[in-house]
Amino acid sequence: MTDTMLPILRQLYDADGDRARADTLLRMPDSVVLKYHEVIAAACRRAGFEAGWNFVALRVSLGLAVRDAAGMPPSDLAASAELFRAGLADFVGGAS
Repeated sequence: MTDTMLPILRQLYDADGDRARADTLLRMPDSVVLKYHEVIAAACRRAGFEAGWNFVALRVSLGLAVRDAAGMPPSDLAASAELFRAGLADFVGGAS
């Protein structure tokens, strides 16, 4: 039997620890996050990686947000997403 799971989702499931999970989430395309957000959040929950499923929820919210006349998402949502992304990137890089 062959594995039909997308390789990046397989990486998330097989990740060795939260840093590896965070790294995979940061590299994940928006299209994958939007399409498979329930699967991704479930994988993070199963691993006890709360920051992961919160990040997924934030990215989905950002991806689905109504844009302004310039095509920008709500500034508070965009700022929150950027802070969270930066925090996860720091975590991946070794910050506690």
